[in-house]
Amino acid sequence: MGFSEAVEWWEEWQLRLLVLASLFLQYFLFAAALLRKRRVQHWFRALIWFAYQGCDVVSIYALATLFSRHKKEEEHPAAHLDTLWAPLLLLHLGGQDGISAYSIEDNENWRRHLLLSVSQITVAVYVFRKSWWSDDARLLRAAILLFVPGIFKCLEKPWILRNATVASIMSSSDSRMEATVLDDEAVEAQLKSVASLDGYLAAAAQCVESPRELFNDQVGDEPYHLFVDLAHPYAVRLNNLRHFATPLRRHGGAGADGEAQAQARQAEDDREFYKEVHGVVRASLSKAFDRLYTKHKASFGGLLRAAVVLLTFVDIGLFQRSRGGAGAYETYGRADVVVTYVLLCCTAALEFVSACVVLGSGLPLPDDELAQYNLIAYVARNKKYRRARHLATGLGFRDSLDRYWCTAPPQPSRRVTELVHRHLAAGWTGYIKPSTSSGGGEAAVAAYRRFNDSRGRRTLERRGCAVGPELESSLRAPFDEAVLLWHLATELCHFDHVDTGGDAAHLSRVISNYMAYLLFVKPEMLVPGARRRLFRAVYLWLKKMIGDKPLSEYDDGDHLTTEMKTKKAPPKYKDEVARKIIQEVTTNNNPKRSDDRIRRAWALAHELIEFGKKKASEKEKKMAGKKMSDGEVKELKNRARKQGDDEMWELIQGVWVEMLCFSAGRCRGYLHAKALGKGGEYLSYVWLLMSYMGMETMPERMQRPEVPAMEGDAGALVRSPDELDDDEPEPEPAAGRMSRSRRHHPPEAARSAAATASAPEPAASNRTAQQHPLEARAAAATSSTVVPIVGDDDNV
Repeated sequence: MGFSEAVEWWEEWQLRLLVLASLFLQYFLFAAALLRKRRVQHWFRALIWFAYQGCDVVSIYALATLFSRHKKEEEHPAAHLDTLWAPLLLLHLGGQDGISAYSIEDNENWRRHLLLSVSQITVAVYVFRKSWWSDDARLLRAAILLFVPGIFKCLEKPWILRNATVASIMSSSDSRMEATVLDDEAVEAQLKSVASLDGYLAAAAQCVESPRELFNDQVGDEPYHLFVDLAHPYAVRLNNLRHFATPLRRHGGAGADGEAQAQARQAEDDREFYKEVHGVVRASLSKAFDRLYTKHKASFGGLLRAAVVLLTFVDIGLFQRSRGGAGAYETYGRADVVVTYVLLCCTAALEFVSACVVLGSGLPLPDDELAQYNLIAYVARNKKYRRARHLATGLGFRDSLDRYWCTAPPQPSRRVTELVHRHLAAGWTGYIKPSTSSGGGEAAVAAYRRFNDSRGRRTLERRGCAVGPELESSLRAPFDEAVLLWHLATELCHFDHVDTGGDAAHLSRVISNYMAYLLFVKPEMLVPGARRRLFRAVYLWLKKMIGDKPLSEYDDGDHLTTEMKTKKAPPKYKDEVARKIIQEVTTNNNPKRSDDRIRRAWALAHELIEFGKKKASEKEKKMAGKKMSDGEVKELKNRARKQGDDEMWELIQGVWVEMLCFSAGRCRGYLHAKALGKGGEYLSYVWLLMSYMGMETMPERMQRPEVPAMEGDAGALVRSPDELDDDEPEPEPAAGRMSRSRRHHPPEAARSAAATASAPEPAASNRTAQQHPLEARAAAATSSTVVPIVGDDDNV
């Protein structure tokens, strides 16, 4: 086939291929809409974006081709079935019900879609009016019946997009928010009693331990306002708290057996309750997704879907009975008749299935798994796949490869949701309520805000952990730096206690890896101002620290614990990297060989390990009260060591739960809404659960009458090892002040350094406390964490 023949073939088949391509894209978008709430591969999500953008382009191009073709034939009209394709293209231009918007920014472009829809409707009607050739009433009736749903569906898309804009959601009504206008005096008095934060906390403290009510349709009914940073009124939050606070409590049975059976039934009830809570939060996120990204919340959507399905099937019958039926091949040509039947039948089938989804159960629930990213695994994988990394660097997509290729398989979240729920419930019953009872309104408000601002201190107090210098430093550091320190410390503790901790160890690492994922992949959701370059800088330091030496070149010195000495070299690259990190940080004091944050992370891990040993020693003393054989003594020590390790991992787990809640409470609702369009983030579950549990929301925090002082220096310089090599040597420290490289000592010197390192801390705190309130507010405005600015000692 020559070039001229190919051009002629394309001119003849161009319109047919375009309408069939438009139909194929509609089927692909329908299938993709069923998976959008799930965590799918990035290449498949890119295909969804391409199909979403391409379906409009193909439909518009097909209408333009139809317009130009019939404009050439105005002087000599001919019988063409392709005129019937114009209303079908309008149906395609209306899009699929499950994917009205690909991203939240598409909703703000509703005016462009409205202009596009009006112009294409005008073109379709003009083409149909100028080129209609048939005097068959049935065929004309079929074409008109196709135009009616096509026009309505084409205009429905910009209307749906407009209703999902931020301005539209903010101005939309919520019956629960407008309850103050009711004439019921009892309801009005109840609402006035919780109109302030003091009254709300007093009422919440009373309801958290009362028997809960069963979930109903009003719980989490309309969460849309939360996604545009509009907090629910205290009355609504109090109503949600009554359902979410505590599970139903059973009375104990008679005798030991009865009590044991009652406890077993209560444990089963608790599991069902936490499962139910997780399901309610998941359903609320699904409703928010439907409002923001689909047509499923349209008030007249069901009626329009039924009309479209009915009229498309009627059109098939009318076309079959008209001259387009039996003698169509001779009149119009076999290709046009086949394409017309394919378009009518496939469009009718697609509209019928889509209507069943809309009127039935709807789309599947959103994904509820925790994405995983591990810094040490990132280092190990880059060492293992150097060629692939060099190729990605040469092609210019190394950053994308780092963010997505190195992620670990996601983990289920139901147990983590239970931990978060227990933490929030314990905050009401064990921290906020006692302050309400003893100190009144001001004390309750202060306790309420301290609890919402905590990022680990409550767990340390509850576990009776003596706050050492590194623990204190990690809690006072900027939040993104604290996440990195605790992530490394958790991994180092796991390497030293690989077979201990049980569920607490597993869940600690799951949350740790998820927070590292947020820091590196989605720092805007972790906390405002989070620095992704921290992750990258520490990676470069680790890469320089471990170098290219094999594991055999490292000796087992006195710096390793007995358990490390007897442990064989693990076959996995990740464990090899962890071993090298510990050996380097404990044997090499050269500041140009390791980053200060890495040493602080190991010192933090050492303090956590020492906490576990202390707890094991205490339990061993409690159990050693009688004569025992050597075997019983050994068993006693093993049991005490296991309990000490469990205490350590439960402490780490509690700190991570607090950090997770701290991050969720500081992420804007708009970012949660944006994340829903890309499969969602588990942080949105925590954020919505905190709102339903009556905790402080982002809008309230931004409008506090008094802004607390901050901790840490979030604007500190993040330096890579290459940048440090170019610096001049550090000057000798002045008398009474340590140099920055010696500020954090290795674990074996931690006890001797504790006295000198902790001495300046009260002075720094006193200087912060004496700061003028206006200066404190100005400093707080430049930081993203809610905890007292320390001086240079926390600079990176």
